[in-house]
Amino acid sequence: MSEQFIIFTAFTCGLIGMGLGWKWGLSNVAGFFDSTSAVKYLMFGFLLGTIYAMLSDELVLRDYLAFMRQEQELTISNFLATVLISISTSLLVMILLTRKSVIATKSGPTSGWTLGLGIGAMFSSRYSYLSLEYFGIEFQSIIQMLLFVVMLPLFEGAICCFQGLLSTNGQRFKSTLIASISRSFFIMMIPAIFTLMLWWVVLIPVVMILYRKSVTEWIPKSLTQDAKRRYRRIMADNARKLKNL
Repeated sequence: MSEQFIIFTAFTCGLIGMGLGWKWGLSNVAGFFDSTSAVKYLMFGFLLGTIYAMLSDELVLRDYLAFMRQEQELTISNFLATVLISISTSLLVMILLTRKSVIATKSGPTSGWTLGLGIGAMFSSRYSYLSLEYFGIEFQSIIQMLLFVVMLPLFEGAICCFQGLLSTNGQRFKSTLIASISRSFFIMMIPAIFTLMLWWVVLIPVVMILYRKSVTEWIPKSLTQDAKRRYRRIMADNARKLKNL
């Protein structure tokens, strides 16, 4: 199978993951959030995610896989690269989510969610490609790719959403610290997942907890008071309809 086809497949799957994350994260608040800002930050996410994924691949993943093949030894530079990549990405996210336009509209959580979806989409595209390249076209690589496509945008979406919530409330240091630790954990988990898929058992519950917190708590906090009242009314009506079914 040609390399061009693998690249196209991986990139397409990354965009599908972004679309799923948009639907799952923002469908409940459709019409209540700043969609213009959300789309703009999605574009920022594509750019930042491309750089973030490339650095984590070149400086961490490839060395770890070479170590597993006993081709080289791991050094302290790999750990330092993980920490520096995580801190740099978290700082850039914090800077983007503390712009005046975001703070004025209180759209930190929703803009953060879409920023994270863009980052995660590029991450899943690159790592889906690497999975197909590393394992070939087989059952394991396809399952690995599907998990990357679904989980990575949700993980980054949740982290950026939380950063947006804290940063717009003046807790910039706290948001950067928590996000940096989370991303360091994530970058170190990826090589382990490539080596043994069983590690998804650790990562999936973490991602789903963060996703649920984003949808039920963090994203609704970006709504104005009037929007919150209308949102609660719609949620209550939907709950009554489900109860009467």
